Amino acid sequence: MHPAVQDTATASPAIDARTTIHPITDAPGAHTPTSPPTPIASASTYAPKPAPPAPALLPRAAQQAPPAAHLPLIAGQAEKPSTKLPTSHDLFSMGASVSQWCMTYSPYTSSGNCKATSDIRADVASIASKGFSSIRIYSTDCNGLPSVASAASSHGLNLILGVYISDSGISSARPQIQEIISWAGHNEGRWQAVEMIVVGNEAVFNDFCTAQDLAAFVTEARSAFRAAGYSGPVTTAETVHVLTDHRDTLCPVSDVVAANIHPFFNGQVPAPDAGRFVADQLARLEQDVCPGKEAWNLETGWPKKGDANGKAVPGTSEQAVAILSIRTEAGGRSAFFSFVDDEWKGEGELGVERNFGCGDLFL
Repeated sequence: MHPAVQDTATASPAIDARTTIHPITDAPGAHTPTSPPTPIASASTYAPKPAPPAPALLPRAAQQAPPAAHLPLIAGQAEKPSTKLPTSHDLFSMGASVSQWCMTYSPYTSSGNCKATSDIRADVASIASKGFSSIRIYSTDCNGLPSVASAASSHGLNLILGVYISDSGISSARPQIQEIISWAGHNEGRWQAVEMIVVGNEAVFNDFCTAQDLAAFVTEARSAFRAAGYSGPVTTAETVHVLTDHRDTLCPVSDVVAANIHPFFNGQVPAPDAGRFVADQLARLEQDVCPGKEAWNLETGWPKKGDANGKAVPGTSEQAVAILSIRTEAGGRSAFFSFVDDEWKGEGELGVERNFGCGDLFL
């Protein structure tokens, strides 16, 4: 996550517009900036289905969290089936749970060093035990791909892989494409475990590249992955605001539309309304921003400590309320951020960047 303070100019929480930028790098390490890539034309073989209807929103009273004594959340509890956010597409069945799909994971210690393989395996085992069906990683550094993938395979977890674009630009990200291909080879079993490949994480939002260069890179990456045997969705992850501003450029090259939807960074959204905010933004992405594309929330959560952002107040109880709200309204389409606090990051402007760890809220 490289979140920035999101404070809209209007009273409506339906707009995801971050205005103050304080990026944090998920992949430590300096790289030498290089020139933008040359676009490579490629037609995707992924066939998205028509846009689904808008998600049905729960009555506001139904969003209220249970008393604190009932928290943390119980990840595997039985729930009534819901169709408010369809969770399948033509080639995969993503979002296997109505309320719980994915957890984000970065293989770093609190000091920013790479975790030992044994620690990664223990973390992945814990994520699986909490009822998640998928795990999202942002890049291939720290030997994360083979280590996380091996552990995920042992516990039946699917993978959302990332090609991370840093402030060094797109050229420095290109080797990650080959790393993913080398890991998978032509092993159909490994590719089948990959639900999605995400090329760039808020790269345009953080001014690491232009929307035009990102679109060309997504196309280039898809072409390479298709040639290597991967037939699933390839996309990028940006804020809803960026996707809206650059819809004509980014929607055509994205097999599914993917956004990082953080209710906390909209100062009009209190913790109990976090899930409604996420569901509204997913519907907006599917209906207005990229019609005909399925929408996925690839990063979402709430900080347990830091400074308030308008009506969005961090805190342990507030985090539990917000996570439960998101889980109830859009958990089957959301990747929860993050498994543990990212103590290796800077605190950020509101002092919240390290404090999104929420794995302990899922039993």
